[in-house]
Amino acid sequence: MPRPVTDADTLSITGLLVEELWNLGPDEDILGWTPNELDTTLVQSGVRKRKVAAIGALIVVALLLGWRALTWDSARAAESIEAVTVASASVVDAVIVLDPLIEDLADGSVENPLGASTALAGLDDSARTLFGVAGDMPDDADMAPIREQAIAQSGGALTLGTILSESVAYAAAVQLITRPIELPAETDIDGLTAVTQQVTEWVNEFSSGVGALPGNDLTDTHRMALSDLAASLPDWQASYLDSLRARDAERAAGHVAELETQIGFVRSSWTGTAFSIADWARERVAELAVPMSVNR
Repeated sequence: MPRPVTDADTLSITGLLVEELWNLGPDEDILGWTPNELDTTLVQSGVRKRKVAAIGALIVVALLLGWRALTWDSARAAESIEAVTVASASVVDAVIVLDPLIEDLADGSVENPLGASTALAGLDDSARTLFGVAGDMPDDADMAPIREQAIAQSGGALTLGTILSESVAYAAAVQLITRPIELPAETDIDGLTAVTQQVTEWVNEFSSGVGALPGNDLTDTHRMALSDLAASLPDWQASYLDSLRARDAERAAGHVAELETQIGFVRSSWTGTAFSIADWARERVAELAVPMSVNR
């Protein structure tokens, strides 16, 4: 059995080769010199050792990188789940705060517009935050259900906030443009100019107000009724003023009563529409006021 090659052997062979080169005479051709044949076992052993060391180092590096990646992914996933949980809880709180606003809206008006605006702004902020953290979640198949749940909750909250914001603005506009107007059933010639100006201004304000109403699917039917009334006002105005010029008090009183009836109809029909919107909002609140389940 051959003796193992040691570092001392390697140094000895190297030293002999160097000494042989040094001892060459000046007239000897260095190109003709050929090295002694190295021990095959020595060469193979050195190469094998270097290969094993390199492979071992690569394995260690790969293991370290893999461990670091797994640890980082796990930490990132945990942070994302925590962020989504906190954001979802914020949406739930913002949704619950809307209860007083919804109950006010059910009566057709909003008694505290500033409070309503604050509550709706809070809902919008929390919903957008939840949508943002859901979008930042790792692209992981295991995280997909959590992301979808978060996006659904944030989208539902944004829709609820949009409908309620439009409905609150609509309620305020309806209260303004359908306010009662007092009109005379008879007047003298000197007073006709003032009445004409009063009626003209009111008709213009009504028509402009209807044209500027915010809208959504839940208010479309009522807005159409207001639009129909606005379209009929120029003819009504002409007939009413004609009756005053003719000093026909009975016909003028009939026109005044007709307008009051139509205004009363759109006001009362808005109350029914507002109640339906409130019912819709209550259902959405019941769906959204549930913290997310983020088991993984």
